[in-house]
Amino acid sequence: MRMFPKFPRTTWIIFLILTVTITLLFSKCESPSDGNDALGFPFPFYTYSGGRRNPEPPSRTYFNSIYLLLNLIIYFGIAYLLTYSIKKQK
Repeated sequence: MRMFPKFPRTTWIIFLILTVTITLLFSKCESPSDGNDALGFPFPFYTYSGGRRNPEPPSRTYFNSIYLLLNLIIYFGIAYLLTYSIKKQK
């Protein structure tokens, strides 16, 4: 007896491509020019505060695992819907 349903391989491939593509396209890398870095879309799950700060923050990095999980759930939902629509057209 399976606890989780078995998803097609195409769903996992689309999920992987979506995750990498969206993360790279919407990432901000502005810390070399006194800006901030951010990863994640629609919820930024990792941020790095670059540049000079007064007073200096105790930590310049921030990671939110809930936002990462929400992003992955959204990406998987999109991948599953794409797989379902491709399968239905065949």
